[in-house]
Amino acid sequence: MRNRRSKINIDKTIFLTVGSAFITFIIIARLFQLQVIANEHYQNIATREQYGLVELPAQRGEIMIKDYHSNEEFLLATNTTLNLLYADPSLIKDPDYISAKISPLLFNIENERAADNERIEKLSRKIPATATEEEKEEMLKPLTDTELEKQFKKNISEKIGAKRRQEILLGTYENEEKLKQLSNLGVTGIEVIENKVYAYPPQIANPKSVAEKIADYVEIPSTKLATILKGENRYVILQRKLSFQTTEAIQKLMKEDKDEMFKGLGFQEEYFRFYPEKTLAANIIGYVNHANIGQYGIESTFNKELEGVAGKLQTKRDSIGRQITVGESYLEKAIDGDDIVLTTDRSIQLKVETILESAVKEYQADSGQIIIMNPQTGSITAMAHYPSYDPNEYGKVFKKVEVKFNEEEIKSLYPTKQPDIYYFYKNAITLDKYMVFAEKDENDNVHYFRYENYYGPEVYHNKIVSWPYEPGSVFKSIVMAIGIDDGDITPNTTFNDVGPIGVDKNVYTGEFDFEIKNSEGYYGLINMTTVLGKSLNTGMTFIAKKIGAALFYNYLEKFGFLDRTDIEFETEVAGKIEYFDNWTESELATHAFGQGLTVTMIQLANAYSAIANGGILMRPYIVDEVRHDDKTVTKTEPHEIRRVISEDTSDKMIAMLTSSTEVGVANRAQVPGHLVAGKTGTSQTYKNGKALSGKGTTIATFAGFGPVNDPKFVVLVKFDHPKASEWGSATAAPTFSKIAEYLFDYYNIPPDK
Repeated sequence: MRNRRSKINIDKTIFLTVGSAFITFIIIARLFQLQVIANEHYQNIATREQYGLVELPAQRGEIMIKDYHSNEEFLLATNTTLNLLYADPSLIKDPDYISAKISPLLFNIENERAADNERIEKLSRKIPATATEEEKEEMLKPLTDTELEKQFKKNISEKIGAKRRQEILLGTYENEEKLKQLSNLGVTGIEVIENKVYAYPPQIANPKSVAEKIADYVEIPSTKLATILKGENRYVILQRKLSFQTTEAIQKLMKEDKDEMFKGLGFQEEYFRFYPEKTLAANIIGYVNHANIGQYGIESTFNKELEGVAGKLQTKRDSIGRQITVGESYLEKAIDGDDIVLTTDRSIQLKVETILESAVKEYQADSGQIIIMNPQTGSITAMAHYPSYDPNEYGKVFKKVEVKFNEEEIKSLYPTKQPDIYYFYKNAITLDKYMVFAEKDENDNVHYFRYENYYGPEVYHNKIVSWPYEPGSVFKSIVMAIGIDDGDITPNTTFNDVGPIGVDKNVYTGEFDFEIKNSEGYYGLINMTTVLGKSLNTGMTFIAKKIGAALFYNYLEKFGFLDRTDIEFETEVAGKIEYFDNWTESELATHAFGQGLTVTMIQLANAYSAIANGGILMRPYIVDEVRHDDKTVTKTEPHEIRRVISEDTSDKMIAMLTSSTEVGVANRAQVPGHLVAGKTGTSQTYKNGKALSGKGTTIATFAGFGPVNDPKFVVLVKFDHPKASEWGSATAAPTFSKIAEYLFDYYNIPPDK
């Protein structure tokens, strides 16, 4: 019995010894595997888990303009700090309560109207070709002020109440093969778009499982990634660029909050765009909206370059997430946005904008634009618009004022395709009108409003590059140059100007369908210099018939009228010129004096530059240099596109255009002590397909350059519907004279007359 017990005890001892040895072996093997074989793998995980990631915002690049006399630089667009209002939804007790309190303080109708305008413009570019007119109208219908206010309040409430994020950008990656593999996994709630990986938390049922599947692909530890994929929303931006008054008003609410209803709201300083020169060159630079995205002009075209690349700061953390200041850290510096220096001269831009504003008011024009180019290089010296706007307060263009109409005027309001929006015609014959908005109050009484500036968001546009128009007689210089360069005519070729010229002969009646007439009589036997100087449509018809449609069209292409110039504006468009096979005889004739086709001011100014500089078409540019964060500089060099006309043709055209200003209808463009070359233009506008006539119905233009022996500037002046006079010779020409006189003095060019 004793032996049996002893044997059992021995067996137990052996079992315990062997078992302990086996367990010890497993533990040692596992430790060896973790600490030696897989050491590097787990060290990487531990390192990543111990590091916190902070995004370092890049500073938006500045836009500068020079004074080329002093070589001093001035900031057109820079950055300043203002408060940003944010919320932590997890701490907000009652989103609707908070929204009701702060929305009236944050809401700005002009800014919301600007945002709605951006929405409509983006949408207009995506409308399917199959959409009906009714569908287009409905899709592009602007929201009313009341709808915008309700939408704003709702958005604030939704942002504050969104305790789970709808979309998360996990990162941007360069390894295309890895991204392809991730995409092929087909994980619900994960999407690869180009080189970016997005997560959609509401679609992810099991964050831990998804994290384990994709952690290696997105290079985020799975435990940390699982937390991210839950989408807990701890930070939402409610409003950027708060005024000091708004900040103080919200701070007061927070201070008086006894029930901690405002717990979860906070402020932080952030860089915002600031335009020190206010309206100066506004149509060139554009503006940055509340989402820090460039709109219009250089701000939009170079948005990616200007915004830079955010950096990253990884700092070692302790067990409860606090930064260990003595530990290792990793800093990936932010790359600040590029600085852009424009070719425009500040002094000239200021002077031209002043002259233009005065002229628009004097000639009672709807609007006006002026461009000045260096014909030798293609660089833009100035580009002015009036009316314009202040980019610091870009939303103010939507500000409305109430209009008091009498019963008769209300009945005459012309409805548009959009409900409650009308046109009020100050002059129905000349189409002098402005937009009217009808709005009902709480008692159903109708009130009428118009934009305070009369134009609304139209003033954002750089019309010089994006609004084609019929140039009228200013185009005659181009056609004259074509005829001379091809050898069809010389400046001394004669033409017997005895009366109207019939075109488009009707085979049934034997009569001409149309007649080409001059605006001021007929001159008998004259040469081509007189045709240009007197701006005779009949003489230009004579030239067009000699050139022929095919050659005419070919030269228009050489002059750059069929394509964009590729100046640095993404909104640039080309004019419209039908293919020559489709021209009738009357269209061949009218094209010769700038009607029946459209061009942009930048195209026309560039074509005149080719005439002035010896016959070379240059590529226009307005960005002088781009300064990068690494201190390198990208300089824009003048670029010759092609020869358009010979030097001999250029010389002859300069002489003819000089005669035009000396003894022709463009004599009001003369500058005391200096010879200048140029041509007037007066183009008709139309109503129901019929040409209008009289004051307020035309577009008045003048194109000229100087000094004539070595042109240093080309100036193109345009007025839309001047009411003081319908003629370019009486409006645009004297405006050119004022600008040219200033330029001769500014460049210290000695008299040559």
